[in-house]
Amino acid sequence: MKKNIENQTNKIALITGGGGAIAEAIALRLEEEGYQLLLSDISLEKMSQVKEKLKGNPRLFVCDQTNPDEIQNLIHSIQKDYPEISVLINNAGYTKEGPFISQTLNDIQRQIWINLISPIQITHGILPLMLKRGEGAIVSIVSIGGIIALADSSLYSAGKFGLRGFLTALYEELKNTKIKVSGIYPAAVDTPMLLHEALNGGTALNWVNQVQSPDKVARAVMKGIKKGTLEIYVPYSDGLISRLVAVFPALMGKLSPVLLWIGKRNQQKWLKAKGIINQ
Repeated sequence: MKKNIENQTNKIALITGGGGAIAEAIALRLEEEGYQLLLSDISLEKMSQVKEKLKGNPRLFVCDQTNPDEIQNLIHSIQKDYPEISVLINNAGYTKEGPFISQTLNDIQRQIWINLISPIQITHGILPLMLKRGEGAIVSIVSIGGIIALADSSLYSAGKFGLRGFLTALYEELKNTKIKVSGIYPAAVDTPMLLHEALNGGTALNWVNQVQSPDKVARAVMKGIKKGTLEIYVPYSDGLISRLVAVFPALMGKLSPVLLWIGKRNQQKWLKAKGIINQ
């Protein structure tokens, strides 16, 4: 039987996209640190699966982060029931592969809402509670796609570029407070979303370097909570390369043929290791 740790601590953390593999890894580490967990996701089933991995009893909020009313309902519930919240993890993310011209208006709105507008709105609702409390941490899972824009990922890059800019400005606004602001910039992470990209025409550039585990991202999140580092790269080496390309964006086009060749080779190895394709 699970031990109910609710209301035994004033260390409270909200994780959006709470039914995903990265959220699960983050939740496990936060629970080890004694946090009471709040999970939000569009899928109650996926959150329930994460809940089964935990010792405590997290509260689950069903929230469609493309729906402004549902986002506000989530915020109001936190404001009412958990005013002592100390950590916000903006983890929810979404991408649909393919050329920009093939994206529908719904595709455009869904990617921009989930990747940019909703984390800004949730932060806007939670930040005043942290300021009143006098401390807190806001950590957002961005992506290397928020530094390097790739073909067939224009909408994802637009949202993540915007999120990076928001976090940078917010960091400056809050630097004289005890509110920490961090962005986590993983490259490829071994999640169902990455597998979906591999099987549905996602760019092979995701596989240029070694695919990272969700727990490595979770460890970076814990660093953000404790130290408030503005940008944390997973792995660190990808951050060096990506920032160089960000300064000289034309480099991406020149390097793409070689990087794509490396990525396709590594992608095949990754799929073989998972038993998706024959050895």
